Amino acid sequence: MEIRRAVYERLKGNLRQYPAVAILGARQVGKTTLAKAYAKATTKAVTYIDLENRRDVVRLADPMAFLESVADHLVIIDEVQRQPELFQLLRVLIDADRRKGRFLLLGSSSPSIIREAAESLSGRIAYSDLYPLNIEEVGFSAYEQLWQRGGYPDAFLAETDSDAYAWQANYLRNLTERDLPMLGLGTDPKQTERLLRMLSSVQGTPLNMAMLGKSLELTGPTIKRYLSYLDQAFVTFQLPSYHINIRKRLTKASKVYVLDSGMLHYMLGVKDQLALRSKPIQGNSWEGFVIQQIRARAPLGDHHYFYRTQDGSEVDLVIVRGTEPIAAIEIKMTNAPVLSKGNRLAFEAVNAPLNLVLTPSAEDFPMGGGIEVCSLRTVWEKLGVGA
Repeated sequence: MEIRRAVYERLKGNLRQYPAVAILGARQVGKTTLAKAYAKATTKAVTYIDLENRRDVVRLADPMAFLESVADHLVIIDEVQRQPELFQLLRVLIDADRRKGRFLLLGSSSPSIIREAAESLSGRIAYSDLYPLNIEEVGFSAYEQLWQRGGYPDAFLAETDSDAYAWQANYLRNLTERDLPMLGLGTDPKQTERLLRMLSSVQGTPLNMAMLGKSLELTGPTIKRYLSYLDQAFVTFQLPSYHINIRKRLTKASKVYVLDSGMLHYMLGVKDQLALRSKPIQGNSWEGFVIQQIRARAPLGDHHYFYRTQDGSEVDLVIVRGTEPIAAIEIKMTNAPVLSKGNRLAFEAVNAPLNLVLTPSAEDFPMGGGIEVCSLRTVWEKLGVGA
């Protein structure tokens, strides 16, 4: 099954406007496949360099000479995080020749990589984040499989749930033993896995740094640093608390989510849809899945929050564009949703122009009080991001 990635058009546009373009995402998320699809379609000569291939590393023994020899090519450099010193060289080459679409860089993200690229290539590079597969790419009819298995192509497209589960087991091992240490997360792999499993168990709840630190025998600042790496490596994401000028006390801690629902389910021991439906975590899993679907398709500049006060007013997602909220969304697993008093108070407090109760597949209808019910199929039109 060939899946066309939604970010493809953005990639083409960026290559028409910038000398360098970077695609950042987790390992095995499809960066190389996306780049090779573009290389196959373009009429321009292409040189592909994989920094995990020893022969290609040898070709870059004198990187200036080699890259000057292919100056008229689109040069794709895969796993660029392995040689961050290349960013300064690319700056020199780009400043000598500002033609658009010269370099396409593929890599995983870390604080050091982002800092190096920002310092060396400011104004010369555009970034695109490549997330796991989303509903736009696989079709709405496959949303339950996408939720259960997650969006890594090899897991989603596996022949059986057992094959997908086995793939995730290997992925987690590679992630903790190889990928995260290579990105600079200097901790024991077993400790990293323990942290990830703990984060899975508190999916969608405000972070309790003291609890995490006590359980792992780590300090709060250390936990915070580890979480920063996990976020930038596309393993987790956090939703900050949304603050408005009211007197009620707000929950200030961020909520944490495992970004890919399939990896979340593997770490919770969920092997199939039946097991998923029987787990108490299913509601928080569905919430994280839906939020990630919205994050993956959000226009540039959108910011995402949750809203909760300590008296029980809450809504799962607040989307802010510029400085103003544009939508407040309460996420439900049922197609016959019922709102609590706290939900309605939260909608009133946030005062967004669009108030939605998002269900899996319910028909759209108004609930009263300016609140609409929609589904995972119809929410995109309401948010103005296309069908």
